[in-house]
Amino acid sequence: MHRAKVAFFFTVPFFFLALSILSILPTTTLAQEPSFDDINDVAKQMNCPTCVGVNLADCRTQTCEQWRDQIADLLAEGYTEQEVLDYFEERYGTRVLLEPPRHGTTLILWVLPVIALIAGGIWLAMMMRKWNQAQPVTALDAGNEASALTDSHISDDYLKQVEEDLDRS
Repeated sequence: MHRAKVAFFFTVPFFFLALSILSILPTTTLAQEPSFDDINDVAKQMNCPTCVGVNLADCRTQTCEQWRDQIADLLAEGYTEQEVLDYFEERYGTRVLLEPPRHGTTLILWVLPVIALIAGGIWLAMMMRKWNQAQPVTALDAGNEASALTDSHISDDYLKQVEEDLDRS
């Protein structure tokens, strides 16, 4: 009996010491079930694998349902939104992303339109300047060009014939 009392008095303090140490240690939170909005936030950033031009959140095909379930599972496991997108990109390629990443070979998709707009603006400005610098044609210049054309290209016989035809009518 004496031995039981001694064992009790030694084990109780160790028990409370262990309990206090465990209460201080950080606890891991249990993964919560992701909400419908959480799943759709990720799905809106992805393309449907079967339908062209439809995002994953709006498509109702069986494949999209399976992908949304997989997104829910990954979010429930503690993946962040970006980690889920990276998971699908690694598995299926960049074609699953609604917006291509802005790095690597797809960077040209983001840079090329900007370069084209700048080049088009420069070309338009140069053409407008060229058109504004051109000399306007006056009536006197137009008359001189017409007389030069008449003198050099039209024969006198032809002009007489035209005048006769006009007089008859």
